[in-house]
Amino acid sequence: MLFSIVVHQMILFFSILLVGNVAAKQGVIQENYLPDLAKLVSKIFLPVLIFYMTYAGTTRQMVWENAAMIGLAALFYVVISAVTWIIAKGLRPAGDKAKVFQFAFIFGNTGFVGVPLLIALFPKDGILYLALFSIVDQLLFWTYGVYLATASDKKAKITLKSFVNPNIVAIALALIFIMIGAKLPTVIDDTLQTIKNAVGAMAMIYLGALIFYSDWKTAFKTKDLYFGIVVKMIILPILLGKLLLMTGLPNNMIWSMIILMSLPTMTVVPMIAKLYGHEGAYAAGITAATLAVSIVTIPVVVFFTT
Repeated sequence: MLFSIVVHQMILFFSILLVGNVAAKQGVIQENYLPDLAKLVSKIFLPVLIFYMTYAGTTRQMVWENAAMIGLAALFYVVISAVTWIIAKGLRPAGDKAKVFQFAFIFGNTGFVGVPLLIALFPKDGILYLALFSIVDQLLFWTYGVYLATASDKKAKITLKSFVNPNIVAIALALIFIMIGAKLPTVIDDTLQTIKNAVGAMAMIYLGALIFYSDWKTAFKTKDLYFGIVVKMIILPILLGKLLLMTGLPNNMIWSMIILMSLPTMTVVPMIAKLYGHEGAYAAGITAATLAVSIVTIPVVVFFTT
């Protein structure tokens, strides 16, 4: 049942990706518009979705009962950081590519791919799991992630402001509302619900256009990409998933974790890699390539884990 839902959802994603790809090919979405479209989705649409889906129907008891997700996230990041470091040492990519390789394969696309997929699989608690996972995810992304993205000839600049981003604010506000039992006025509730219904399609259209404009075919010529895909997006989620299914933790929590572990590279990784270093193009290739193959690899992970 879960496998068929994942396959259906990935086919749906692929269909909407094609819409974005065709829109880019026809010039409807220009390449210079992509950064603005990404900002619209990541700074407005996704935070609204994360806030509303975490807030709606979630109780204090549900938060406490599922707090183990934070521990699972921390454990996963310890494992994936060690694994990608070993792979990078073995492959020895030139220059700063070793660090950027780790950066790209440690942090998954929780926003554009994880959010719509978890909502489809677990409408009641999928976003709660993602919100708890994101507490660790965002903390590490803006510290260890920035360090990995920073070129050897530069110094990483990490400030408190780095952690104040729309998604973290959305999660914090949602948890505050849940803990104090606050309720939104009906008109605001309806407004947020209307916005959140558009997020999945907007995210996929953006990613389809991103694939069109990215030099992802070049990424397929590097062995780094294949090792990263096979290990991070297939083998690791299957092995860790099978172990987690033996722990007795809630089934939906474990499957949410399995999906999160198998996600393609986070969309903002190339932007951060370009901002702090010199390997933005390398990161962009990995990002687009992993996104393209995730249409197949995520269902493969679910199939072999079950």
